[in-house]
Amino acid sequence: MTTQADDSSIKPARPYAGKSAQERQNARRLALVDAAVRLFGEQGFSAVSIDMICAEAALTKRYFYEAFASREALLTAAYESVTREYFQAILVKMTPHMADAPKLVRAGLKETFGFVRRNPVKARLMMVEAMNVRGQLGDMYGARYDDFVELLLQVTRPLLGRQAPSDKVFRVMAKAVVGALIHLCQNWIATDFAQPVDELVEGTERLFAGVGRELGVRGYN
Repeated sequence: MTTQADDSSIKPARPYAGKSAQERQNARRLALVDAAVRLFGEQGFSAVSIDMICAEAALTKRYFYEAFASREALLTAAYESVTREYFQAILVKMTPHMADAPKLVRAGLKETFGFVRRNPVKARLMMVEAMNVRGQLGDMYGARYDDFVELLLQVTRPLLGRQAPSDKVFRVMAKAVVGALIHLCQNWIATDFAQPVDELVEGTERLFAGVGRELGVRGYN
């Protein structure tokens, strides 16, 4: 004779050190991402093995494969983490100046170069190493580049004058400005931040001002 299982015998996983199993799993994943950001940013993706990542995170391979299917999947997560942090940082600085183009541009540029200088390892991953591993990043690299371009378009559109170009031409101009900014950051990192940040901000500010006048952006007329 079979009997129905007593539901009271089915117990959830017990918390360990005050954390649930899901919380511990999330913490391990975050530790692996943080380790990957450090190692990929310092040594480059091709030089870093899964064993090195696990040692840096103080975790075993079992926990690596619990969180990620491959080293490339971890690379994508690390890149996404860094770009998200950068976007949030510049938005915080730019938001108070959305109606004033020169102040908006200056705030965004100061925080861009400031983020790079404060976080050289993260910046190397985001600005330099990402260029070398675009194939491994798949669609993520292009998506984040487009996000940066879209952010520039969104904050600029409300400030445009009547002589604004078509959206397609406007997007090309935005891509050109973003590309120039990334190239400046790459060169600054490669020269170990030799050029004073004030010179970088002023020079890039003038570039944005020229584009702003061409677009008829209020504040640059």
